[in-house]
Amino acid sequence: MSGKCVLFGDSKPFLPPPWQTTDDRVRGGSSQSYLTALSNNGARFYGNLDTKTLGGAGFASQFSPIGAQNYNSTDAVTSQEGSASEKETVWDLSDYDGLQIDLGKGDGKTYTFILKDETSDVKRDDGREKAGINWEVNVSAEKDGVIVWKTWSDFKAFYRGREKDDAGKLNRSQIRRIGLMMRSYFGTQEGDFSLILNSILARKNDDNKLLYRGQDTKTVSLDIAKTSSL
Repeated sequence: MSGKCVLFGDSKPFLPPPWQTTDDRVRGGSSQSYLTALSNNGARFYGNLDTKTLGGAGFASQFSPIGAQNYNSTDAVTSQEGSASEKETVWDLSDYDGLQIDLGKGDGKTYTFILKDETSDVKRDDGREKAGINWEVNVSAEKDGVIVWKTWSDFKAFYRGREKDDAGKLNRSQIRRIGLMMRSYFGTQEGDFSLILNSILARKNDDNKLLYRGQDTKTVSLDIAKTSSL
């Protein structure tokens, strides 16, 4: 087995098809987010975070489509609704130690990366996916050209924006959705945002001991020329 699994970027473009937009407009807010493809198979996550409409709160997010990454996935399964339903991607990342996120140009803001390990079959009456557990980790975009390494233990369980201590453990063999979020962090962020994503991949920690040992919860700035072969 390879020491890494590319989820998005590099040889596996983020788009097409489009990601799912989940902004605070579903709660009466005014924030907007977008994810567009880049020529290097990366993507740009951008938009505007409005905190005035909801009195200091706000969020804007994009989630990988339920079935569209089947061509990217190592293990795509059919959803529980049966053969007539959309196929749901499932990544088995249990053999890896965490996620490596290769960032391009940032804007100095803090972003949230999200993993979902629950099925997307459960819907509300209006057809939208019901709220479930998000496994979240924060990433700072203070510098350009940064590679971020996060172990699975860095991801914490949240439900409707509140940390959930009794959620158990992230099911690494059933990763179904990947999300990107810009949020206000209690009014500390607002306005336009923009982040370039070169790639997201799962990898073993021991693949790059000199770079990551003892630093697996930190942001590591690397010379791009030195990492072109990773």
